[in-house]
Amino acid sequence: MAAARRGGAAAGSALAWTLLGAAAGCGQGGGLPTVTRLMPTQAYVDTPVAAAIYSDDSFRPTYQIDALSGAASVNPNGFRATLSLNGATGGPEVQLDSVVWQSLGLLSAEIPPAVPVGLYDLNVHDPRGGTSTLLRAFQSLGTDTLPPLVRIASPQANTPFAAGAAVPVVIVADDGYGVVTSLQVVMSSGSGAEQSYPCAVTGQSIVSCPFTFPAPAPASVPDVLAITATAMGSGGLMGQARSTYQLQLAPTVNTIYPTTGSTRGGTEVVIYGDNFTSGQTSVLFDGIPGTIEDLSATSLTAQTPAHPTPGAAHITVTVAGVTLQAPFVFTYLASPLVRSVLPASGPAAGGYPVTVIGDNFLAGSTTINFGTTPLLCQTFVSANRIEGLAPPGSMTAAVNAVDSKSGSIPNATVPFQYLQDGGAAGPTAPDGLVAPNPDAGAADAAADPEIVCPGSAS
Repeated sequence: MAAARRGGAAAGSALAWTLLGAAAGCGQGGGLPTVTRLMPTQAYVDTPVAAAIYSDDSFRPTYQIDALSGAASVNPNGFRATLSLNGATGGPEVQLDSVVWQSLGLLSAEIPPAVPVGLYDLNVHDPRGGTSTLLRAFQSLGTDTLPPLVRIASPQANTPFAAGAAVPVVIVADDGYGVVTSLQVVMSSGSGAEQSYPCAVTGQSIVSCPFTFPAPAPASVPDVLAITATAMGSGGLMGQARSTYQLQLAPTVNTIYPTTGSTRGGTEVVIYGDNFTSGQTSVLFDGIPGTIEDLSATSLTAQTPAHPTPGAAHITVTVAGVTLQAPFVFTYLASPLVRSVLPASGPAAGGYPVTVIGDNFLAGSTTINFGTTPLLCQTFVSANRIEGLAPPGSMTAAVNAVDSKSGSIPNATVPFQYLQDGGAAGPTAPDGLVAPNPDAGAADAAADPEIVCPGSAS
C-alpha cells in the first residue's frame, strides 16, 4: 500500500478498483440455494418470455467492494440459469438470458425464443459454483396457435357520453401461455376523426391498459362513439374487440326552483337546463346525492337530501359523464320549533293574546297552529317570538310551527289547555281588540262578535 502511495495522485486513483468477494456466511449460511418455483410454468416461445425464479430466501449474491472507500454493493449478475430436458442426461442446456438478482428470494430472467417443445428442469448456478435443480419446472409449448383474447372492460357498451366527458377506458388483452406483443386502441365517431392510443406492453401474457380521453362532440344527433382494441400475440395472430357508445350534446344547467328548503331534506326542487340524459344523470347538494324523481331533456325533479347545517349548498349535476357546477346555490333552512306558549291555557272561546316562543321562525312564511287552526292575528316579532290571538278550541291543542320554506318537525308540539265553561277567565284583549265572551263555550264562539286584529278596521 505504501509503494502505491509513492506514485502521487495517479497512484491514488489506481486504488479505486473493486474486489469481488463471495458473501458466503453473511447471515444466511453457506449451503446451496433452494429453488422453489419458476413462473410461468409453461408458455409459447415464439418470442422471449419474462420469467421469475423463486427461492426460500437463499439466493445469496456476491458483493463488489471498493478497496479505497470500503463501500460494498451487490453484484446482481452473479447467477446463471439453464433449462435441461427432463429425463435426459448429458443433453444440451438452454441458457436463460438476463438473469438478475432481485432479492434473497427472487431472480428475474428471460426464457429465450424457440425452446423446443418439451418438459424442462431448471438449473440455477450460484456465484460460488454450486447448482440447484428444480425438476419439471417449465413446459415449452412451442408455437402460439391462438390469438389474444381482447376485452373492453370499461366503459360498458351503450353507455352515453356527452361531448367533453372523460371516457374511462380499460382494455385487457390475454394471450394465455403466449405473450402480448402489441396493443392498440382506436376511438372514432360519426365525424370521421380518429384518435389512437398505443398501450405499453412488457412481454407479459396479460396486459391491462387504462386511460381516459375526452368524448368528441357528436357530428349529428344521435351519434355513435366506437372503441376498437387490437392486440397481437407472440405467434403473430391478432385479436380484436369493439364496442359502441351513445354520443350526446354537452349539457347545460340554468336555474332551480325553489331555491330554499328544510335541512331535514325532502324538498322537491326542479333544475332546469338542456340535454339531460335518462339513466346517466345525478345531482349532488354539497356532495350529498339527491333523489331524482323525474327527468326530461330540459329539466330534472329531485328531492333534496338532509343537510347537517343551515346555509348555502353548492349543486353539481352530472350528465352522461360531464359534471357541471350549477351557477346558483340551494339554501338550507332549519325547520321552526315551538318551545312554549304564554300563557299555557285559556278559555275555549279564544280571542286573547298569546306569545309563542321557539326557534327558526321566518317572517312571512312561518305559521303557528293550535291543532289544525292557525293562530289569529299572527305577528312576527323575531326568529324566536311570534304573537297573536288564540283561536277557539277545546280540551288540549298541540301547538306547532309550519314554514312554507323549511317545512316542519314531525311531532314537535307543546300543549295548550283550553278551559271549558266555568273555568278561569283568560287574559284581557289588548286595546283595539274585541274578544269573545270568556265564559262562552267553543260551540258559542261563532255567535260572538268578530275578532278584530290590531290596526284593522272594526
